Amino acid sequence: MSLNAKSSKTLPFYLFVIGAFLILISPEILSEGMFIDGLFYSTISNNLAHGIGTFWNRQFTATTFTQFNEHPPLAFGLQSLFITLFGDSSYVDKIYSITTYVITGCILLNIWKTLGYRHGWLPLLCWFSIPLVSWACKNNVLENTMMIFTSLSVLFYLKSQKSNRFFYVLLSGSMLALGFLTKGFVAFFPWTFPFFWWLLSRQKSFREMLTDSIGIFLFTVLPLVTLIILSPEARLSLNKYINNQVLYSLKNIVAVNSRFFIVKKLLMELIPVIGLSLLFIGAGWRKKFPFTTLKSYYKKAGVFILLGLAGVLPVMISMKQSGIYILTAFPFFAIGAAILLYPLAAFFLDTINYRSKKFLLFKFTGYGLFFIGVILCLYFANHIGRDKNKIQDTHLILSKISYGSTINVVPDLWWDWSLQGYFARFKNVSLDSNLANKRAYLIIKNENLPDSILKNYTKIELQTTEYKLYQTRSR
Repeated sequence: MSLNAKSSKTLPFYLFVIGAFLILISPEILSEGMFIDGLFYSTISNNLAHGIGTFWNRQFTATTFTQFNEHPPLAFGLQSLFITLFGDSSYVDKIYSITTYVITGCILLNIWKTLGYRHGWLPLLCWFSIPLVSWACKNNVLENTMMIFTSLSVLFYLKSQKSNRFFYVLLSGSMLALGFLTKGFVAFFPWTFPFFWWLLSRQKSFREMLTDSIGIFLFTVLPLVTLIILSPEARLSLNKYINNQVLYSLKNIVAVNSRFFIVKKLLMELIPVIGLSLLFIGAGWRKKFPFTTLKSYYKKAGVFILLGLAGVLPVMISMKQSGIYILTAFPFFAIGAAILLYPLAAFFLDTINYRSKKFLLFKFTGYGLFFIGVILCLYFANHIGRDKNKIQDTHLILSKISYGSTINVVPDLWWDWSLQGYFARFKNVSLDSNLANKRAYLIIKNENLPDSILKNYTKIELQTTEYKLYQTRSR
């Protein structure tokens, strides 16, 4: 079969899956507005791109998190390079976020190809069907970047099974070192992959598996230890991260009612994948598919499902839990599910008449979905996806305020983290809730303030919805 003929058969499936995903994320992928964590990370990265703060000592604003060491620095550094190259528009934050998905998707396809399977759109379909995957794509969380490194680690280990064993084991471990520098200890769960691969595939001896595992561990740890020894800045920054985030979370933060919250969250997120599997099974039952052939796929699928669980279950050690924390495990659950569905998919696809009217209709549907998805993403780029009133008011207020200023806000607004984020991200403006510091401007959310405060200010008339801007009266 020629390359063009093969492409004409497989491309519509890829376009159908990618087009459906683009339509799903289109209302927010390029529009303004972002989840608070992603907004923080975008602001810090933008600051780095403009020389505000350093790689090891980052800054959110001049009044809040003046030294931000709540997470390791690599994702901020990478995004700051992205901003330096492509500009500091807020669109660039979203483009960076979706770029991490494009890269991860390519890695996922390479894993699938290395395993020896066709129909690479199948693991993409399983991955894209997970709700948290589409949500995180739009919101620039750190896990988006870390997912690249954890996925690369698994890919390189699989490649080490075929050739250049030492080289690929080195790369596999090094990727986890980069994962740690992105989000910390949660990046280490692929350490378990060689064991699961040996346990269920038995393609090598226990001794070889143990040697590989030690190699991956060493090539993860040694670069980090070397960095900490040679760089006092790195040592201090990572020490603050461990104390402020890791140890504090283990001891003091209770965000959920049960340690099993993350397991329940996992099951809820996998419902679409389970539903998709049932549809395949139902269709196979109708077509009298020989389900006994699935048995030969169980073990290889089990490797990736166990790897996914290794990325989820350790989260239970802390009562600070969120679905975001298990985002990097989803590509492996998707691969595991796709392996189980692969013989069913191959059974259906091998019987398709690619010259039939039905396939021609599907082909045009795939092209159409992709085209519509791209158009919708561009269309919604002119919209505000979330925090509409807040963002509109922020732009109006910032039109009166100089870049890099610090202004007052009433104390109640100090806890409006997204407000702080938008002011900092759009124009590097910091908010100060200490009214004893007489700034040139004051922002309030309502006008029920004592005359003793407002008498020192003059209201600036703007067509804002929620927030009001006042200017200090000249004496």
